[in-house]
Parts: sequence; C-alpha cells; structure tokens
Amino acid sequence: MRRNMKKAALIAAFGYLSVMSLSCGMLKAAQITRQTLYGGRPVMAQIAKQALPDSRTAYSVSLGGGEWQFRWSSLNREAIYEKTEQLPPCMVKLLIRILLRADSAADQTAEWISGMYESA
Repeated sequence: MRRNMKKAALIAAFGYLSVMSLSCGMLKAAQITRQTLYGGRPVMAQIAKQALPDSRTAYSVSLGGGEWQFRWSSLNREAIYEKTEQLPPCMVKLLIRILLRADSAADQTAEWISGMYESA
C-alpha cells in the first residue's frame, strides 16, 4: 500500500513539474517573440506617472509596445471609464473598469444582501 502511495505521489509531482516547465517555456518563447516584434520596447503594459505643474498627477498606460496609449490626468472615475474605450479589447481594459466600479458594486451587493435578510 505504501509503495503505491509513494508511486502515485511521485507521478503527481512529475506531472506537475512537467506542466509547469512547459508553461514557463511557452511564456518565455512568447515574451521573446513579442520583444522581437516590438523591438525591445515595453512589451505587455507599462504605467508611467508624471507630476503636473498644477499639483495634479498624470498617468499614462502603454500597451503592446506603445501601440496603444491611454492617458489621463484627473481622478474623475467617469472620465477614466469613458477613456477606456480607447483601449483595445484586453484584460487591462476590463481590470480598469472593474476597479473603477468596485466601490459602487460592493455597496449594491451589501444593500442587496441586507434586503434579502430583512425580507426573510
């Protein structure tokens, strides 16, 4: 019985390591391909922060080696949400939108849950 358990554990560990090494190899190959395509510029995403003279801060998000630029200088959530339309359909666009809506979604969820318990 112990021999079978040991064998199963070794097979599971070997399988896990094989999948991880294959995945890391694929990611490395994809990164090298992107660097070749974009000539060494920022490959995936880069966020730059710049101080403006009127005590505001400007942010710039660069995607795809500078292929897409997204800039904003105020912290107005609605303006930033509308500017995300300039971004290509990608995970960063969705994450920015989720982050901007997280507070109101949490409040709505809390109201919904409290309403469920009050009616029950």
